[in-house]
Amino acid sequence: MAAMLSELDAWLAPQRSAELGRLSEGALIITAAHESSLHAEWAEASNMGEATLEQLDADVRRIAKDYVQCPPLPMFGEMLQVRDHIYSLLKGHQKPVATVHLHLLAGVLCGLLANASTDLGYRDAAAEQARAAWAYGEVIGHNGLRCWTRGMQALIEYWSERPEQAVRLAQSAGRYADSATAQARLYSIEGRMWARLGDSREANRCLQAAAGARESSHEEDLHDEVGGVFGFDEAKSYYYAGATHIHLGQADAALVATGRAVELYAGGPAGQRSYGAESLARVDMAVAYLLKRRLDGAAEALEPVLSIPAGLRIAQLGERLAGVRCRLGNPAFRDAHEGRDLRQHINAFLAETMTGQDPEPARYPK
Repeated sequence: MAAMLSELDAWLAPQRSAELGRLSEGALIITAAHESSLHAEWAEASNMGEATLEQLDADVRRIAKDYVQCPPLPMFGEMLQVRDHIYSLLKGHQKPVATVHLHLLAGVLCGLLANASTDLGYRDAAAEQARAAWAYGEVIGHNGLRCWTRGMQALIEYWSERPEQAVRLAQSAGRYADSATAQARLYSIEGRMWARLGDSREANRCLQAAAGARESSHEEDLHDEVGGVFGFDEAKSYYYAGATHIHLGQADAALVATGRAVELYAGGPAGQRSYGAESLARVDMAVAYLLKRRLDGAAEALEPVLSIPAGLRIAQLGERLAGVRCRLGNPAFRDAHEGRDLRQHINAFLAETMTGQDPEPARYPK
């Protein structure tokens, strides 16, 4: 490609250095035609073919779907490999439509890396990846990427104990929400933030808006077609609703929502079962039981969670279980046999670190 550009420059330079006024009418017209032809030849050239772009699309979709079931650390490495391949292609020359597509895939991968970074416990790195994803969305004007990324940034702020900023980010993404899934996700995120701030009126407004958004049939490529990490299905909606009710201290509503989330995850397609969201829904279910002073229910809810392989133990899960352990220190539970046993199981869980993949492929326990 560099050679072709040099050839183009070599052709154009002498013509531009000469005084066009000395050329005859015919020579001027023929020279202009040659220049256009040579530049068009350069514009048609590409360092990649359709098969390469199709393979990159397939890689990104596979990673987005596989991630919800697989250990984060090995998947992080796969994301980097595909992202770096895209970066190497962008250093070359391709048709403008392919360049836009590559920037979209780069942004999607940065979004995936942001999500994985949070799961691995690196929120600052996650925030930086999310800013990169946002930048790519801005460069190509892709609403789906901009909307999802703002939601991811809101969640990072929420996990970092900055719910006010999280609310602002979630609200700012509304203008980019072109599908029912995107709208339901944003309202669900915003509702959790309002609940964290103790505003039940705003939290309930968001829950109702999220439910209403699902009545629409509008879809877009990232949230609905790629799905996986970027999707927001009914099960995840119930999981977010349960978390919202927990913040508001509404134990009965939280049990209904988390119970429905777990039911949908367990009964849905195996390939779409998000172990992370299901596990966090179970933790919220356990908290709801503790709010009702039911140790037996909490222990039953957490039993599948506490048997998750070490490589699948995402950072948010450890943090939420640490919160459950604190609740178990309440005088109502401290001396109970079931409470002591549950604390011991949680302590053992938290003592193990997520250092990679088990020898056999890890999956959420059935």
